[in-house]
Amino acid sequence: MSSIDLTKIITAEDKAAAARAAKFSALADLRWQRETGGLDIAGGARIVTTRESQAQIASTVQSISAGLISEPIDWKLASGWQQLSAAEILSIAGAVADHVKRCFAAEKAISVQMDATPGDLSGFDIAAAFDAAYSA
Repeated sequence: MSSIDLTKIITAEDKAAAARAAKFSALADLRWQRETGGLDIAGGARIVTTRESQAQIASTVQSISAGLISEPIDWKLASGWQQLSAAEILSIAGAVADHVKRCFAAEKAISVQMDATPGDLSGFDIAAAFDAAYSA
């Protein structure tokens, strides 16, 4: 058995710094989960917002703008297939873009709050703070 005293190696400051870093990592993960976890839009449709879906939506908007595709556009929503107009695709793209923007803005706002909070952040509820910042 070793007689090494680990409290001399891993200080309270090291533990607090590790806990803070873990909270910041958890915040980034929460933002990613919310960003890519889907979006409900008016009318009850659920939009898939994975990174692949975001890219496909953006590509479809470009194709519409360039006149490469015309409506109606067959589109698979989380709730199933629908034929969408160009205006509906553009509306979905706008909603997804706004959703992504709000997710990153919420992460930044919470990160600033966490930076200003001393200690290991053990009492900081990142999910509640994120929800409040996203809704603001």
